[in-house]
Amino acid sequence: MSTRPPAPQDPRISVSLTDASGVALFARDAERPHYAASTMKLAVLLAATREVAEGRLSLATELPVSRTFTSAEGTPFDLTGDHLDPWLPPPSTPMTLAAMLDAMITRSSNEATNSVVELIGLPAVAQVAGGFGVRVERLIGDPIAVRAGRTNEVTATGLTALIRAVTTGRVPGRRSPLPRDLVDLHVDALERQTIAPIGAALPTGTRWGSKSGEIEGVRHDVAFVGDPGSDDVRYIAVCTQGLGEAAADEAIAALTEALLST
Repeated sequence: MSTRPPAPQDPRISVSLTDASGVALFARDAERPHYAASTMKLAVLLAATREVAEGRLSLATELPVSRTFTSAEGTPFDLTGDHLDPWLPPPSTPMTLAAMLDAMITRSSNEATNSVVELIGLPAVAQVAGGFGVRVERLIGDPIAVRAGRTNEVTATGLTALIRAVTTGRVPGRRSPLPRDLVDLHVDALERQTIAPIGAALPTGTRWGSKSGEIEGVRHDVAFVGDPGSDDVRYIAVCTQGLGEAAADEAIAALTEALLST
């Protein structure tokens, strides 16, 4: 049983570029829904640290490493194959929430992501995601939910708004920004993530951080470029579908260079 939706066949590229205050500087097909892939992990990150800021969790909270999760349809399922993170310790090993969040962003660990979502609850993640027009309806690699029609979707507009919130701590529905230490945790992880089509296209010495996502036929990246919190920072998201990895990376690089060279 497939754990992923069918690969899109029709080539599409969506782009959003905004300034520090979230005002659109450029948009192309930016409201088109795309399968989220791992970009939905930004919503998980923000939902988890909101729980910490509001005192319901601590970064020191421990949760066990697991490959078995409960579907949104209520049935257990196991992550297998390329969903598995080879750098996580064996199942049942305790890890702190901080370590899980770091693995989720820096190397896009699906096991860590699902563990965090189960800790805070899928509704909490869906609520945060919905504030940005992003849909999170299921865990990663959940074949039962895929078969039931549940999906995770983003738009380029939603991704630039989401990464702006992650790097400023401004969560919809919360009166004050998240504490500085939590925002710094976000930014540090984004700056250390290892799959970065936008970052690869930027001049040496440029400050940036990003979260990419990919499955067959889908490759996205969303980044902050510049110093977070400064008036000069820019937020850019490029969503592609129906392209091979090399073609998608070339398109993302060309758009990044063209939009951020002025």
